[in-house]
Amino acid sequence: MMTFDTVALAFGVTPVPMLLADGEGLVRLTNAEFDSLFGYEAGALVGQPVEVLLPRAMKEAHVGLREAFAVLPAKRRMGAGRTVAGVTRSGEALPLELALEPVTVDGTSMTIVTAVDARAQLRNRARIRAIMDAASCTMLVVDEEGRIEFVNQAVEALVGYRPEDLLGQTVEVLIPEQLRTAHRVYRRSFSSLGEGRAMARGRMVSALHRDGHAVAVEGVLNRVEVDGAPRVVVTLVDLTERVAAEQAMSARALELERLNADLWEFSRSISHDLKAPLVSVSGLLTLCVEDLEAGEHGELAATLARAKEIAENSAAEIEEVLRLTLAPGVEGPQVGVALRDMVAELWEHLAAGLSGVQLRPTVPSDLTLMTEAPVLRSILRNLLSNAIQFRDMSKPELEVRIGAREAGDHLELMIIDNGIGIPADFLPHIFDLFARRGDRGGSGVGLNLARRNVERLGGEIAVSSELGQGTEFTVSLPLNQEQVK
Repeated sequence: MMTFDTVALAFGVTPVPMLLADGEGLVRLTNAEFDSLFGYEAGALVGQPVEVLLPRAMKEAHVGLREAFAVLPAKRRMGAGRTVAGVTRSGEALPLELALEPVTVDGTSMTIVTAVDARAQLRNRARIRAIMDAASCTMLVVDEEGRIEFVNQAVEALVGYRPEDLLGQTVEVLIPEQLRTAHRVYRRSFSSLGEGRAMARGRMVSALHRDGHAVAVEGVLNRVEVDGAPRVVVTLVDLTERVAAEQAMSARALELERLNADLWEFSRSISHDLKAPLVSVSGLLTLCVEDLEAGEHGELAATLARAKEIAENSAAEIEEVLRLTLAPGVEGPQVGVALRDMVAELWEHLAAGLSGVQLRPTVPSDLTLMTEAPVLRSILRNLLSNAIQFRDMSKPELEVRIGAREAGDHLELMIIDNGIGIPADFLPHIFDLFARRGDRGGSGVGLNLARRNVERLGGEIAVSSELGQGTEFTVSLPLNQEQVK
């Protein structure tokens, strides 16, 4: 059993602030460190109730707590992270950590109170909190039960919660529901690890946003001690932009792969399709040489004209491909185009020397468009040549009907043929670059160029077809292209 003198002697040599209170809550003894901490002279607190050391708002409630402690005294250790408020003689608030030790002194139940000034500790916590709040990544401090004790301000930008919304909740609130059970197991097993580890570093995991959508994150877990208790610091890095960038790069890589394949096919097609007119021109020139050597000049002019026409048509198509490929944004001059005259001129060249092909135009003679003439000519040339290329040889005649009508500020142009038609499964791909139909397919460029040119002029193109019956292309173009620039 302790005596009062023994306690007084121990208080005198103990470097930490200590107080001895009896069962009535009266101060029986303090040491110099305690008096100094609260600003009292030596012995000035003896005989006063301990409530004199508490803020006014806490005094009444503390009496009940003290009386309950006297009935069932229990030792309370320091370092649990609990701070209580004290008040100095001058009225200054004093954050404290307290340890309570029930003892018997000279046969009377008393309590030794050990007090530690928590101001420096709270300043350190505030400094750490400010540093964590300044971090751009989300940081949480989680206890051994998975409850969130601290979270910095960055959490709101990441998952939509305010820091105060998460305090006291388990960390599973940020885990997708289907993963929560497994996460609880992982969290408990982590408590047995003695060092930090990266959580899913290098691969995407998901955090649950407040609105329910998943956020791609990378996290790092580190074990620390906070006021002597084990804690886990969780650092979450938002991967949304990185994942989006990787997806964009992946899509770009696939697009480049597709473009490379298209370019290879393009070069193969162009080499084949350029070879054909060159062979024709070469053959016609050979005939010219033979006629000259034989002195037969009757067919010479017609043969040369035909060779010139083939060369000019081929050069025009090559020029159009290059223009759209190398300078797709360059606009040409706007001029008035008499549509009926342009159609007649193109048909004369395209159908020259062909038998059994008829153009039946119903385009008004006074219909004029303000547009880029070379672009419109390319559209019409590709659509008319497409009709000729895919004529139905089982029919006595290819009939191509071309009509036009004004619809408000737009022109609707229809080109209808009675050719072989387009299979239903190929129809959605008819405008794709390098799309080819059977052994009659050309370079697979013409209709793609037609669509791109229609869109260049601010219009739209559509197609309908029935296999064995024919095909209809409908083109809608602004009557005055300047109005859509």
